[in-house]
Amino acid sequence: MESLLYHKYESCSGLVEFSDEIISFLNNIKHNVGSKVLLVGKVGELGKRIRAFGVQVTILEDCHRDKISMSHVMNENCTVVSGQLEYMPFKDNYFDKIIVLDYLNHTSNYSKSVKEINRVLKYNGEVIIEDLNLKDIKVKLEYFKHRICGDNASYKYPNEVENIFKSYDFEGKLKEVENKRYIYIGKKLK
Repeated sequence: MESLLYHKYESCSGLVEFSDEIISFLNNIKHNVGSKVLLVGKVGELGKRIRAFGVQVTILEDCHRDKISMSHVMNENCTVVSGQLEYMPFKDNYFDKIIVLDYLNHTSNYSKSVKEINRVLKYNGEVIIEDLNLKDIKVKLEYFKHRICGDNASYKYPNEVENIFKSYDFEGKLKEVENKRYIYIGKKLK
């Protein structure tokens, strides 16, 4: 299952049909020239594509060197930084927008990750999360597989994600896509 947000920017993705409702929801992603955007997760070439809008793009990659090299190759003119969502190496109130694709479920501490997003995001900044929906039986089985193998994955239901962000003073909208994925767009209020 590929990211819907990624495919929104990927012209040859093969996902031709989006409902009007999903297109309307995804069109909330606006970019201002000079703004600072952080990308986390399976970003593909998204950094390069939104960099074309004149924004400063930083990609937070896990500590694996081969992934960092691929991010450099696929996203020229973007800054690639090694780190984890739970412990981000950025100043407070630094980013205007944070986009997390297929990654938040794979963090070991959900609350710590959201707290860090809150810390590095500017006042009135946007966070956009897209991830697998635990309501889907295949996603549940994948989650149990990760738990049995000893991974620290921490999948949440979409309403739990919305509530966690709300507890950190975010106001947002949640869209579930056929119970397979969800997209959350939130704004930092304080």
